[in-house]
Amino acid sequence: MEKKSNKSINTIKNAAKEAGASSRLISLWVDVDYTTVSNWSSNKYQPNDDNLNQIGELLQKDNRDLLESQGRLDTGLAKALEKELKRLHKEGGLPYEVEKLDKKKGINVKVNNPELIRRLREFAEKYKNNKK
Repeated sequence: MEKKSNKSINTIKNAAKEAGASSRLISLWVDVDYTTVSNWSSNKYQPNDDNLNQIGELLQKDNRDLLESQGRLDTGLAKALEKELKRLHKEGGLPYEVEKLDKKKGINVKVNNPELIRRLREFAEKYKNNKK
């Protein structure tokens, strides 16, 4: 179960009511604990894709109809970040991955470069602030 923000993300409660399905029926259909469906219905947690698909099948709703629009606007962030990623990698010399010791295995493994992630997130924050 994925935690939510403070905004409604799904419409499971209303869709179930419209379809005449109880939370108990949904819990049995999806094979999850009854309280899990209650948490989904109150938007405390969100179902994973497989569970959402099963709910849609039961309620005969398209999965998209079970989700609230998040009201996101296209500001060009992805394109700007892609350009910044290429700049940081080519001009800044920051590798995409770095080696890190996996303490359990006792060997070095490749992981996403935390410095690159940090710089991209900082860039995204500035980009978003400039778009306000």
